[in-house]
Amino acid sequence: MSELTGLFAPIADRAVVTGGGTGIGRDIALMLARAGVTVEIFGRRLAKLEETATMAPGATVTPHVVDIRDADQVDQAFTAIELAGGPAPLLVNAASGAFLAAAEDISPKGFQAVVSASLTGPFTVLRRWALPLLDTGMPGSALFISSALAAREVPGAAHSSAAKAGLEALIRSAAVEWGPRGLRVNAISPGAFHTEGADEGMWSDPQVSGAALEQIPLGRFGAPDELRGPIALMLSRAASYITGETMVVDGGWHLSTPPFGMIFPDRA
Repeated sequence: MSELTGLFAPIADRAVVTGGGTGIGRDIALMLARAGVTVEIFGRRLAKLEETATMAPGATVTPHVVDIRDADQVDQAFTAIELAGGPAPLLVNAASGAFLAAAEDISPKGFQAVVSASLTGPFTVLRRWALPLLDTGMPGSALFISSALAAREVPGAAHSSAAKAGLEALIRSAAVEWGPRGLRVNAISPGAFHTEGADEGMWSDPQVSGAALEQIPLGRFGAPDELRGPIALMLSRAASYITGETMVVDGGWHLSTPPFGMIFPDRA
């Protein structure tokens, strides 16, 4: 058991987690903190970040108010982290943004907002995290929370699907470029999970949640703690030979066909 514990322990004792104030990002931050990792959490709402920090008594969880869409805010936060203790070898990007809408109803501004939160912002974070590691030759591992939307045609998610597909392409390219220099870059692709944001947003519509549920072979939504094992694996020594990959964790949802008429019955 001790050998397995060591094998699946985080590869480093310092991490940056974006989206650490709520949902999956909070769960990841707490998991790492309880494993003894010093965690720097990014988010737009200080109250939520401070709430996360109080949920791991005895651990070191430091809030940073950062909108990942703002390159200056991202740079300032990383600079502060590096001045305090050097580069963080671990990065988890859980920050994102989405809303449900038919493609013809998505305005250019709305499309850009989702791409900025789910692709451009994550690139900004990834690049800024990687620069000091590449400069010093320090190894590191980055993990991005993608989405099952990236690999399938989901009505109501043209903007999110495009952004997440782009994110996974970015991950593959970065893995190829930076692998020889000691950095691994991977992703976890969750399907339909119960989270604070999803339950208040997309899954609050019984028609949408019902349509999704009928397409999941395991017959249920995922719980946040069912992501902990895959995430722990990808940030551990056990995954030291994995890079450029996206691990799908969706109860088999990606194997089915989305029911267009059940989500937008008036347009089927």
